[in-house]
Order: sequence, then C-alpha cells, then structure tokens
Amino acid sequence: MKYIIAFITVLLIGNSLLFAQEVNTSQLIDEDKKNYEENVFNKEFGEYEDSVEAQRRLYDRIPEKLPDWVFNPVDFSNPIRVVGFSDPNMEKEEAYEQAILRAKAMFAMMNYGTISNITDDYTNLHESGKYSLYSTKFQDFSLSKATIAYDNSAIVLVDTFYTKYNEGVVLIEFDYESNSENNLDTIEVKGEHLQVFMERNFRKEKIEFFNFFVKDNLSNNDSVDLISQYNYKVVNRGFDISSIYGNKTIEFKERTYNYRSELEFVKDSTDSDLNTFRLTRGLWNGYVSGILSNATVLSKLLASKIKNSNDFYTLKSEGLIRTIARNRVSFDFNDFKMYENQFYIDLNGQIKY
Repeated sequence: MKYIIAFITVLLIGNSLLFAQEVNTSQLIDEDKKNYEENVFNKEFGEYEDSVEAQRRLYDRIPEKLPDWVFNPVDFSNPIRVVGFSDPNMEKEEAYEQAILRAKAMFAMMNYGTISNITDDYTNLHESGKYSLYSTKFQDFSLSKATIAYDNSAIVLVDTFYTKYNEGVVLIEFDYESNSENNLDTIEVKGEHLQVFMERNFRKEKIEFFNFFVKDNLSNNDSVDLISQYNYKVVNRGFDISSIYGNKTIEFKERTYNYRSELEFVKDSTDSDLNTFRLTRGLWNGYVSGILSNATVLSKLLASKIKNSNDFYTLKSEGLIRTIARNRVSFDFNDFKMYENQFYIDLNGQIKY
C-alpha cells in the first residue's frame, strides 16, 4: 500500500513540475511576443511612437495658414514683385536667403529663358512563333536656361513668412531694366524636367526627375559664387529629394506637410488634374515641379518639329517619333491657387524673338 501511495505522490509531483514548466514556457512566449510587438513591429509600422514624435504628428495635422500674398507669386508690372520659397528644415535667416535667391531665379527663367525639348515615342513589336513581345517607351526631356545681369542692391524685401515646417517664404520687389549700367550682378538658372514611361507587355514603370540649379555672382562679393541645386526624383511610388545650398546639404525630413489659406479657392470644371501638384513634400517641391511641368507642356505647344523613323520587317516592327523644340519664351500665370493641399498652377507662354 505504501508503495502505491509513494508512486502516486511521485506522479503528482512530476505532473506539477511539468505544468509549472509549461506555464513558464507560455509566459516566456507571451513576453517575447510583447517585446517583439513593442520593439520591432509597432515601430516599423508606426503603431508605436514616443511622446515627442506623437505630439509632433498631432501638431502637423493642423494646417499651416499661408498669407494671401503667396497667391500672387509673380507680378511683372513696375515694380516687379516675386514670391520665393525655401526648403523645409532650415534656420529662419538662411531660409529667407534661399527663398530670395529662388525668387530671383524664377524671375530670370520665366522672363528670359530658353527652353529646349526633345520627345521620343518609341514602339517595338517582336513576334516569334506563338509569342509576341510588345514594348513602348515615351521619354520627354526639357531644359530651361537663363542668364541675366541685374542689380542686387535694387531688390527690396517686402514681406516674409516662416512656416512651422521651418520654410522661409518671401516677397521681393525691384525695378528691372535689362540694359541698366547698374546691372553688375549675374544670375544663372537651369531647370530640367525628365519623364520616362515604359511598358513591356503588362509591366509599367514611370520615372520623373526635376532639377533646379542656380548660380548667383554678386559684384561686391569676392568669394565663390553662391550655388543652389535641388533634385527631386520620382520612381513609380517612391521618391528621393536632395538639396544643396552653398556648402551645405539640406536634410529633407518626412512630415505631414499640410497647408491652408483664408482665400476661398475651389476646384471648378475647367481645372485640369494635370495642373495640380501636391504639397505633401513642402511648398517649394510643389511649386518648382509645377513650374517646370508647365514649361515642358508649353514649349512643345509653341513651336516644334517632328521627325519620324520607322522600320518594318517580317517578324519585327519598330517605330520612333521624335519631336524637338527650342524657344526663347516668357511665362505668366493664368491661374495659381490652392485646394486640398495642392497647388494649382496654369501658365501661359509667349515666344520672344
């Protein structure tokens, strides 16, 4: 009897230890899962945020109200008035300096620019047995260039605004005479816009690239010319931004860029979706991509030449339509407004002979 009692006791102790081990194992699994969620999963997918980041995101959801004068970006009457935008994440004074430089550059490009455009529309069809491969490629490249002499001392800073995203917005005013003896300063501007659309059977890819380069030479400054370069590349849904101002690289931080205006802008039936440019990457990003996109379209509408090249074979056909254009132009705004956190930009252009 005592052996039976001893056996039962040993069995109970063994079951208890096994149960305790299973409980400990279950607790370890639960703790490991909790740690993984907090330290890996939630951080990667934005489910977990520290208090500072959470407060900033909440702050960013409140739209930044822009002053009314922003929506008259270029006034070519006398005196001339031009609005400029800086990159985000800059100290106030440096942001204003960059915005002034860009305002001067936009004035030069929109009044005294030469735009060269080349468009290639390529198709290829290759048949082999039961299979056929079909591919198309549309590539459009525009280069806008301008160099003017001007009087930097004649430029007056009329108004400024500094956004919560650390962007400088300026309104400058000046009288400009192209042949004035006081034009001892020189500004050089280059804007590039590249679009590539490729389709191979059912696979599609889109690449778009914007570049805005400025070199400013001031006669009273013996140092190296001031250089500013902004690159914006979009590949399908991804993007990359790089910006250089002087000898510094401006860091782009992803935030919830959100803006509003007290002016009552609405979308009407004549507004084309092709003329809207999102502000989710800052004011300058939406503005410069809108200006260069409009310049691309208008340069081809003003004057262009078409060249065709086609080859046809038994099992293969290729075709290339190339359109080229080069014009000295001046631009003005048909419309400039904002709705749904987008700039709506519509330019008109005239050839200058």
